[in-house]
Amino acid sequence: MKSTRVIVGIDGSIAGEQALDWAAAEAVRRQGTLTVVSAYTVPTTPAEPGFGLGEQAIRERAEEGISRAAERLVELREHRPTAAPVADEVSWEVVSGTPAGVLVGHTGPESVVVVGQRGLGGIDRVVLGSVSSAVAAMAHGSVVVVPTDPVAQHSVTPSDSVGPIWRVVAAVDTDEQADRVLEQAFGEADCAAAPLLVVHAVHPDFIAGPYAMASALSQEYRDEAMKAMTDIMSRWTDKFPDVEVSTEVVTGVPIDVLQQRLNRHDLAVVGGRKHSPMVGRVLGSMPDRLVRHAPCPVLIAHESA
Repeated sequence: MKSTRVIVGIDGSIAGEQALDWAAAEAVRRQGTLTVVSAYTVPTTPAEPGFGLGEQAIRERAEEGISRAAERLVELREHRPTAAPVADEVSWEVVSGTPAGVLVGHTGPESVVVVGQRGLGGIDRVVLGSVSSAVAAMAHGSVVVVPTDPVAQHSVTPSDSVGPIWRVVAAVDTDEQADRVLEQAFGEADCAAAPLLVVHAVHPDFIAGPYAMASALSQEYRDEAMKAMTDIMSRWTDKFPDVEVSTEVVTGVPIDVLQQRLNRHDLAVVGGRKHSPMVGRVLGSMPDRLVRHAPCPVLIAHESA
C-alpha cells in the first residue's frame, strides 16, 4: 500500500459528507495528506445568471461545499483528534468538470480516491450513471466507495461514526490479482491495527460441473485451493508479521459469501474487473455489485495505469 495521498469527492450530500469522514480517518491511518475535491459542471444550454444556472453561481455553490467540508473537519478534530488530519495536511480543489472524470483523473499508484455510494440501481444506474459507479469502473488505481450509513447519520455516539476500521475482509482468487488485493488488504489492516479475514470462494457451479461425479474430487479441489492460498498468503504474512490474519476457503457464490461476512465497520477489499468498464457496469461484476449492496466501505484494488 504505497499511496499516502487520499482524495475525496464531495457534493453537499449526506453520502459526500460520510465519504469525507471516512477519507479523513484514512488519511490519518496512512499518515498522509487529504485532498478535498468539489467538481461542478456548467450547463451547455445558455442560462440567465439570475436563475442560479450561470457558471459563477454554480462555482459559488461548489465553493460553499468546500467551506462546509472545512467546518466538518474542524468539528471532527475537536471531538476526536485522530478523526481528521491537521489543517496543514489538507488541501482543497474546486474544479470545473464532470465529477467522475475529475476524480478518475486523480486516481493512480500514489493516491486512493474516496467517493460516496449512490442509490441508483439496475438499468437506471447504467443509463443515468453515478459518480461512484463510474469512478469504480474507470479508475487507474485504488478506489474506496463509502455507503450511506443511517446509524452514523442519526447517532452522536463516537463508536457509531463513519471512519474507524474494525476489521478488513479481502476476497481473493488464486490468480494474478491476488497479490494486488492482498497488498492493499494487509496494508489497511496494518495501518488500522485491525484483524484481516481473507476469503476464497469456490463457486458451486464449478463444484457441480466437472467435479460432480466424485465428491472426493471436490474436496481435493478445496484442499488444493487452500494450499494455493497458503502459499500466496505466506509472502504477505512475512511482510506484515503484526497483522492478525485468518483464511477461509468455502463453497458459495463469491459475492454472497463476502456479503454474509461483512459488518458496517469492516473494510472490504476486492480486485478490479478484467473486462472493459462499460461491460462491467452493464453485466454486473463482483466489485460493481458489492459497492451497491455492501454495508461497509469497499476498496477496489485496480491495477495502476
